Amino acid sequence: MSTTIWIEFSKVGFHYWPGASGKRDYLASRHRHTFWIKVTVEVAHDDREVEFHDLRDKAESWWPSAGELGGQSCEAIAKAILGELQIAYGGRQITVDVSEDREAGATVSRA
Repeated sequence: MSTTIWIEFSKVGFHYWPGASGKRDYLASRHRHTFWIKVTVEVAHDDREVEFHDLRDKAESWWPSAGELGGQSCEAIAKAILGELQIAYGGRQITVDVSEDREAGATVSRA
């Protein structure tokens, strides 16, 4: 049996897709989303080994203050947040989901 905890939050951000072309070329311009981030972390026991609020604070600390994400995709954002969390919570299974407006997104995970 394994146990995980999770937190979820949203952040307004702006990004663009430099490689957008054809019928999706409008995505090459800077545009706004509400990004939804969900983080899941493996824990070894059921007594707040990783405290929810601390996990959320750590995950949110990566987010740029003005929400400017440049050309980063959901995949790149998730990998960056995962990298920060591995420093604090390494050695456990960590999964990060990032979506644009809760309509489409990416998931990255690492043990």
